[in-house]
Amino acid sequence: MRIDPANIPIIAAAIAIAMMGGALSIFVVLKRLAFIGQGISHAAFGGVGIALVLGVHGATTVGAIGQLTIVVVFSILAALWIAALSRSHKGRTDTAIGVVLSASMALGFVLFTIAESRHDHDEHGHAANGHEDEHHLIEEILFGNILNTTTTKSTIAVVTSAAILLYLWSARRKLIFWAFDEPVVDAYGHSSRSITNLFLSVLAIAVVMSMQIAGVVLAAAILVLPGAAALNLTAKLRPAFIYAITIGVLGAILGLQVGLNSSYPIGPTIVLIQSVMYLLTLVIKLLAPRLRA
Repeated sequence: MRIDPANIPIIAAAIAIAMMGGALSIFVVLKRLAFIGQGISHAAFGGVGIALVLGVHGATTVGAIGQLTIVVVFSILAALWIAALSRSHKGRTDTAIGVVLSASMALGFVLFTIAESRHDHDEHGHAANGHEDEHHLIEEILFGNILNTTTTKSTIAVVTSAAILLYLWSARRKLIFWAFDEPVVDAYGHSSRSITNLFLSVLAIAVVMSMQIAGVVLAAAILVLPGAAALNLTAKLRPAFIYAITIGVLGAILGLQVGLNSSYPIGPTIVLIQSVMYLLTLVIKLLAPRLRA
């Protein structure tokens, strides 16, 4: 298959995000943090509101990096808030996510209204353009289209994904210990709180990077589907990571192939393909005991 050079940034970003998501998804599933991707991605709306009020726009490379920085920092703070609330609610992560998601979304809407009102009182008559820029910014941040991936965005995605994969590899023993038996981690000289905070911060960066490229739906799905599918196939961790990354990358490649050759949106197409792959692994899991019998 001949690859159009114009699509290379799109393909590179999709594969990088798929590899990152596949590796992270094992820990997300083991720690039952499946809703965390949705929580952080929607909480990021508060960061979008802050960017709007500060007048940080993505028309230039500097502006785009500024936007991304604000949203990433806000999302990391939201993740740490989730961790703190979860501890205060005796491990009820679902409650913590609900609180942070609601508060951050509300903040985003309030700040968006403030930014709109500023344009309404613009003495130079640029309100209409301001509204368009704000709505475009919200769509780009929250509902990113992978077809709009530039070389700069692709490079940032590849570098970020590589850094996260390197972190997961270097901290794999502590993370596995934490994933399976968090209460005992402190007794062995490691801080479970520090591990949790760092992992959620990394997760926040991964979510924001993914939704910038391909939208909220894919950002949440890549943190659940590959890991859940892989753990249907094996209970051993090393093969599980290999399966998860393979499923993530294969789903991304097939989704790109379908999307680039049709009118179907690529992000949701990737999610649908990975969902089908999950269902296939579930069928294999259910049939395996009968086949062995």
